[in-house]
Amino acid sequence: MKGFGRKKKTQHVDLGEAGSFTSHPGKLHRALGIPLDEKIPASDKKPHAGDSPELAHMRASAKGFAAMKKR
Repeated sequence: MKGFGRKKKTQHVDLGEAGSFTSHPGKLHRALGIPLDEKIPASDKKPHAGDSPELAHMRASAKGFAAMKKR
């Protein structure tokens, strides 16, 4: 059945010799229930006990992306 799934928006990031990765813009916002036009508070970027492994990974990635933007 075609047309029932929505294609996920992904963004490929190439870091040259350091490697590359695929990011999913807005995924953490949707998981935390925060509107896309609002920033994610620093307290929500810290891993919490009981987080799923995927959510913990998204939180850690968000913390790293924030540090990359400050450079």
